[in-house]
Amino acid sequence: MAPLKQTFVDNCPIEGGFRMRGLEMTRIEVFVDAAFAFAVTMLVISFDAIPASFPEIVGAIKGIPAFIAAVAQLVWIWYVHNKWSRRYGLDTALTVVLSTALLIVVLIYVYPMRIMAQGMFSWFTNGYLSSSFSIDTAGELAAMFVFLGIGFVALCTVLALMYRYAGSLKNELLLNDFESYETQTFQIMWLGAAGIGGICVILALLLPRPLVPFSGFAFALLGVWFPLIRSRRKWQDPAAIL
Repeated sequence: MAPLKQTFVDNCPIEGGFRMRGLEMTRIEVFVDAAFAFAVTMLVISFDAIPASFPEIVGAIKGIPAFIAAVAQLVWIWYVHNKWSRRYGLDTALTVVLSTALLIVVLIYVYPMRIMAQGMFSWFTNGYLSSSFSIDTAGELAAMFVFLGIGFVALCTVLALMYRYAGSLKNELLLNDFESYETQTFQIMWLGAAGIGGICVILALLLPRPLVPFSGFAFALLGVWFPLIRSRRKWQDPAAIL
């Protein structure tokens, strides 16, 4: 890509010490936004039918927490991509490839995300918030956790590659030392998150069958990993005074 002009970069608004080079939406970003909206629509229409009785209404209401959890995950992924786009404003062939790869992963895992969210709430409430998806054996549950974990690994790997790619264009994007450091930090964050997805897969495969439901608790490590790497990298950052 052609290097950005210094005058353009100097005029970009700053958020958190990072110049937002991509405030103008690119065609690929518009496409990604539309695809995420479609993914949310898939979650909505995945309900079997319009309730025809009061018990069916109650059953549909019980599915709301799982629906909210699944939508929240989609919005989180969309926000991460949106933030990346705003920071770098890239519109290259590799950007299209990486964004498409992200969408493929998301669209494949829309239904499994909702299914696992239903299962989680059903397990937490001892069946009160029931799931419409039937899992009959611990082996089937383990397979679902493996499937979900592999998807999370793929998702985080794509995000790490996106930040790696942006970092490789340091000169073209005129990234300063702080911005380059932040880019590397986010790459490390998502690689670590991919590792946590791998832990979920390993636990699902190795835990005794009665303990398989606890495989999903591996994702709780994200609540430790993200703040930890941010604090460690901030401490090491020579430009933190900015």
